Amino acid sequence: MNPLTHLIPIQELLQANNLPFEDLVESNVVFITREQDGKIIGCIGIEKYGTDGLLRSLAVADSHKGKGLGKQLLNALCTKSRKEGIQRLHLLTTTADAYFKRYGFQVRERSTAPKAISNTKEFSEICPSSSMYMVKEL
Repeated sequence: MNPLTHLIPIQELLQANNLPFEDLVESNVVFITREQDGKIIGCIGIEKYGTDGLLRSLAVADSHKGKGLGKQLLNALCTKSRKEGIQRLHLLTTTADAYFKRYGFQVRERSTAPKAISNTKEFSEICPSSSMYMVKEL
């Protein structure tokens, strides 16, 4: 079996939510997922860089939006990150800044991102320069 097969349903969910998915393999994104009836209905990913983590791809299936699943996934990621020694979560968004502000993320100048984060493919190639850069201290 292809070891990347498990990423296909995640990629499909990300694509349905208009989120980038092309670099998941080479970026070593680790995902937390939620399933129902054997189908992934939500996911959130992280790339770890020492004490910094790049939040990737919070996505929820349309049929499960508005039910708190996104908040559950974000909380699970924060808990996992703290246990792994991550002190700050970073993200880029073009549409969800209001959502993430509700959970303690603050807008920062993109130029202030740590080098390990700003050198990621997400920062340097995938997300447009118009994306909002946000940080949450854990």
